[in-house]
Amino acid sequence: MSIDGYEKALESKVHPTNPRLGAVALLIPNIELRVLPATKDSKALNVHVLVDPTAPDHVDRIKRAMRQLRVKYNGETYGCCRDELIEFARKQQAGLEDEEVAYKFGIEQFKPSYEAIAEWIASEKWLRDNCLIGVANGKDGISGLPADGFSATRDELLKLAHFVFSGNPKDREYYVGKKSGVPVAEIVRQYGSLKPCLHGSDAHSVATLFKPDENRYCWIKGDPTFEGLRQVLWEPEARVAIGASKPEQSDRSRVISELRIPSKNSWFAQSAIQLNPGLVAIIGEKGSGKTAVADLIAFAAGAYNAKESQSSFIAKGRLHLNGIETCLAWEAGDPTNATLTGSPYRAQRPLVRYLSQDFVEQLCSNDHDGHELQQAIEEVVFAHLDEGSKEGFSSFAELRASREFASQSQRDTIRGELAATHREIERIMQSIAQIPAKAALKEQAETRVEELKKQLPEVEALADQTILEKLEKEKAEALSVEKLIAEKSRQRRAIDDMAKAYVLIKERTGKQIDELTESAKGIPQLAPMLEAGLHPLWNDSIELSLAGVAEALEAEIAALKGPAEGAVPDGVSLASRAARIKGLQDSLSKDEQNRKRLLDLQKQVADQDAAIVRIAKEISELEGKARKQLLAKQAERSELYESYFAALEEDGKGLRELYAPMKSQLGALGSKMQFELSAGYRVDTKGWLEKASRFYDGRKSTASNLKDAVEKFALDSLAPAWKTGEKEKIAAAFGEFHDLIAPDSFIALQATPSLKLLDLFDWMYSTDHVDISYKILYGGTELEYLSPGTRGIALLVLYLLMDDDDRRPLIIDQPEGNLDNSSIYAQLVPYIRAAKEKRQIILVTHNPNLVVATDAEQVIVATAERPTTQHYPRITYRSGSLEHAHSDESPGIRQAVCTLLEGGKRAFKEREGRYSIKD
Repeated sequence: MSIDGYEKALESKVHPTNPRLGAVALLIPNIELRVLPATKDSKALNVHVLVDPTAPDHVDRIKRAMRQLRVKYNGETYGCCRDELIEFARKQQAGLEDEEVAYKFGIEQFKPSYEAIAEWIASEKWLRDNCLIGVANGKDGISGLPADGFSATRDELLKLAHFVFSGNPKDREYYVGKKSGVPVAEIVRQYGSLKPCLHGSDAHSVATLFKPDENRYCWIKGDPTFEGLRQVLWEPEARVAIGASKPEQSDRSRVISELRIPSKNSWFAQSAIQLNPGLVAIIGEKGSGKTAVADLIAFAAGAYNAKESQSSFIAKGRLHLNGIETCLAWEAGDPTNATLTGSPYRAQRPLVRYLSQDFVEQLCSNDHDGHELQQAIEEVVFAHLDEGSKEGFSSFAELRASREFASQSQRDTIRGELAATHREIERIMQSIAQIPAKAALKEQAETRVEELKKQLPEVEALADQTILEKLEKEKAEALSVEKLIAEKSRQRRAIDDMAKAYVLIKERTGKQIDELTESAKGIPQLAPMLEAGLHPLWNDSIELSLAGVAEALEAEIAALKGPAEGAVPDGVSLASRAARIKGLQDSLSKDEQNRKRLLDLQKQVADQDAAIVRIAKEISELEGKARKQLLAKQAERSELYESYFAALEEDGKGLRELYAPMKSQLGALGSKMQFELSAGYRVDTKGWLEKASRFYDGRKSTASNLKDAVEKFALDSLAPAWKTGEKEKIAAAFGEFHDLIAPDSFIALQATPSLKLLDLFDWMYSTDHVDISYKILYGGTELEYLSPGTRGIALLVLYLLMDDDDRRPLIIDQPEGNLDNSSIYAQLVPYIRAAKEKRQIILVTHNPNLVVATDAEQVIVATAERPTTQHYPRITYRSGSLEHAHSDESPGIRQAVCTLLEGGKRAFKEREGRYSIKD
């Protein structure tokens, strides 16, 4: 209840000849007050008032303030100072003559209420501004209060207190808002704020001095100043740790302790810049040399990329930087060296991850479709897959390409088969389209036969009837032989086609199997089996049999035709019959003129009859066989089209399996991360419609209306069906689409003259606009639709937390140029705070939230002077903590942060007033 002990310790610290406590960096006066109400053990509560010792007259100020803390006794008040405490004691016991005894008794009896303490603090401005109040949580503190009826007292005491004296992990978890089931908002509502838990040795003997129970040492991150201690109020969890050992990075070989730049150069005033293992923020005016630190570290760590750093410090100053040596010292391990600008440190894997300003700019502003950003995210995730999931590949792109190879090959095959089917359909449709013309030709031939036959009786009357009958018979039989030859010739041609197709199948199959075998060479278990059993055993007799049948048919055709010379008089070959027909024709009539006319009429009748038979057969085949073929090919086309979506679905299953580890990694980051994976069909309906825009003939009245109808149907019906990937829905929608287009009618009535049916089919059934897509979403939005600022947030958040296993230092150069200000505090700051606990972060910035709200462990202030003796600036760096205030020797880091990032104290205060922000 006094600072007598503090005064003695302070004297020992500053004693001019014997400073026994000279090695102690900071002594803080701790006024321990006994406060009412009493605990359930009838003991007064302990309340501690820690006072800032910075002011030279702080002792006098403390004593003056304590005199104003008063208690009432028998109608009089007594202050908490030596003379009044002695008087207070003697009023209670008149026989206390010894001053020391009375003083001790007065201290023991001086027990103001907690309300009196609160009023006292409120009335003493200097004390209020320069003290921290702590309450104990043990039996002599708030836990000692009776359970019933004292909850309001407990809450008021905690509202009065800045911190809680407790080394109990459960207490700490509760007061910093980490206890399960107790939200932060509830702690703040009850006690006014989160409360840091501090712990001292509470030694009552020399033997226990600096030896807290259960090795619960209290580690406070901050300058050894009262202002450093005050920072725990803002960071009750991050700045205080209680445990046997100091919290630090687990891998010290991944922490840069110092950047060394030999002083022989005239660029830099310092030859070394020491770096904190936590968050290092580098600030300064434009052109002050902020980026230089980031670039030099990256250059000496094998992470500098000249192509991606066109606006970097090294790129801009390369003409004057040649020959400057740089060195990185690590907390553990050997230093790494580099020489500007042509000899960077070489490493298979860079020793730091460097997100340069150009790199972030490229992914956030220039990558309009978001593909590069997605690739960057995929590679970050890929780097943290286990080796089994990587399957021996060195990048996610290679892994995905490997997974998609078989599916892509199948889809390419389907596209090729669709194109071939369209050619067949076009050919068949063109043939069927000839039916009306062929029917007209047949009718014309029949009319001609009737006309010719009307002329025959007159001519035949003058001919030898016996010879005429024989001639008719021979001609009829010769026609039968010709039909037989034609049939066997068709069979011969079909066998040739079969033989060629069989050889082609063997060649294609062999090539595909060779590709499979080649891809299996990396799988020892499969290679022997594939080599031995995958190649089919082709039946060599098939080709021989086909050749034999073809040869037999050739012989039959030759026999039916007969030899060109030496026809047999009674032979049945076509040559023999032709010879007999010629002989009969020669002797048919004695009247040469009549004979010629008869032969000519007979020939014309025979030719027309043959044409009628041939055309009738063609029409019959077109109406029967060709229409069946068309229906079969159209059905085959529909099956092929649907099979493409079946292949896509299989591909989707493979991609879901491929992205499963990534989904797990992103999911592990928690819902607040806002990252998610979206699987589905990517449909470029507009691009597909654009390809058909040239098909419509604008000169035709109905073309424009049909174009509008097709586009509306595609967007309203086709696209949704494609996106489902369900074959039934796609088939139904596409059937309606086919009827709407009506290809035959379209070609005739709406299409440009140059459009071919094949081109129309190829477009209608094209599939390259539909694909399986696995996209990364941020906040429910695809990356390509994010603003550049939100892309920047997504990218940095991912590098900060997705790099969970990557403990290399993370260097980020001025990311705020690509970030939305509104998002920095809410979405980025929490992840920087989390990441800096696991890895060193060096951040070049001019955004106050990225320095102050992240509670940077070190702030480096860069300044540049322009000497008249050189063409480039001379850069100076000074550093310290956020709480480092100005002294007589130099301005503080805190003031520099306020000036450079906020525009100075006055500007900050004016903005604060204009905002009129209320709690």
